[in-house]
Amino acid sequence: MKQKLLIFASSMLISVTSASAYDVELAKKFDGFYEKMTFEPLSKSHLLLKPDAFVEEVKNDPSIVVIDVRTPQEQAFVKLGYTNTLEMPLEELFEAKNLDRIPTDKRLVIMCHSGTRAIPSALNLKMLGFKNVQVLENGIVGMAQISSPKTCILK
Repeated sequence: MKQKLLIFASSMLISVTSASAYDVELAKKFDGFYEKMTFEPLSKSHLLLKPDAFVEEVKNDPSIVVIDVRTPQEQAFVKLGYTNTLEMPLEELFEAKNLDRIPTDKRLVIMCHSGTRAIPSALNLKMLGFKNVQVLENGIVGMAQISSPKTCILK
């Protein structure tokens, strides 16, 4: 009988724990951040920056900071070649030592291979209070496509 009661009590404890298994405070922060993302502001969003526009804009504003969130292996294989680049792999981006390296007074463009990692990186940086953050649309693939559109096989 004691064993059955112990098993029942354990299962109840597990089910109660599961009901509140998420971080309530973090969920409130997400809710506050994402409640502003309705159709109207998103339709006016400048989050995505097309590669050709990026090339033109860095010619006019060399203070733009690119944050490359690709892995060290990806970065070693293909370098962006832009002087004002911070190489911070996504798995290290939100470490305090790296966040402290990101200027708060400059325009930031987040880049990865195709944009998949850059979009959540940019959104989370915005949640942390970085204001002028954009994503290089299609990442390094997009840059390759505009640099050699007739010969680029990456689609």
